[in-house]
Amino acid sequence: FTGIRGQTLGKMAVGIQVVNAQGKVPGLGRAALREIIGKTISTLALFLGFLWIIWDPSKQGWHDMMASTYVVRRKRL
Repeated sequence: FTGIRGQTLGKMAVGIQVVNAQGKVPGLGRAALREIIGKTISTLALFLGFLWIIWDPSKQGWHDMMASTYVVRRKRL
C-alpha cells in the first residue's frame, strides 16, 4: 500500500501519508527501501532511528532519510 497509495490502512485511519520530495506517492522501490531496509536498521539501532524524529527539524526518521520520503497529514477516511 505504501508504494502504490502512500498509505497503509492504519495511515488512512489517522490521516497521514508517505510522499517523496515532490509530494507524490513514493513508488514500490522507494517504499521497499523505507519499509524493509530503513525500518530494520532503525530498529536494530535500539530504535534510535525512530526516536530521531523528535530531534530532526523536518521530522524524518532514519527510514525516511534513507528513502527521501516525508510523512504528511491528509484527509481521513
